[in-house]
Amino acid sequence: MQRKPKLRELIDLAKSGNEEAMTQVVKRFIPIVKKYSRQLGYEEACSDLVTWIIEAVYRYRPNTTWGRDELNRYFSRKSDYQK
Repeated sequence: MQRKPKLRELIDLAKSGNEEAMTQVVKRFIPIVKKYSRQLGYEEACSDLVTWIIEAVYRYRPNTTWGRDELNRYFSRKSDYQK
């Protein structure tokens, strides 16, 4: 049985242009995407979040709090636009 690649491995592959790895990264985040798209409450939220994930893969910096900080900034901007 083949082991499931770690997220960091997938991100490294995706950053180097591996489309299957990028697909796997997005698939791993689908439950979170669905949760936050409901919270954001606008029609295109799901596709916006998937786009954000893809863009974030290329900006990813290992061994930092980057991911959490980036996500918080994203939601802050989106909630400001919704007001």
